[in-house]
Amino acid sequence: MRRSETAPPSFERADYAYRVFWTKQARQWTVDRRQSVLAAANAVAASVAFEPNPFERRYGVAGVDGAHSGASVMALIQVLEAFDAGATESARRRT
Repeated sequence: MRRSETAPPSFERADYAYRVFWTKQARQWTVDRRQSVLAAANAVAASVAFEPNPFERRYGVAGVDGAHSGASVMALIQVLEAFDAGATESARRRT
């Protein structure tokens, strides 16, 4: 794939920054909070009007302060899904 066919560099940097930010935030949350925020973020992303824009802060997510861009919401979902997958794997190893 040529460079011109990939996401613009500014989007890639924003996506990375959002993932780092949400990882730092989610590490401080309880499992219940991560699950409820994940459900809320998925509801926002499922909206017909949702756009994964990199910078415009259009979306509120229940359980999280402020407004967020679509790319930030998507990064939040991916981070929380990774936490959930890690917790599931950890629990499976203990049984």
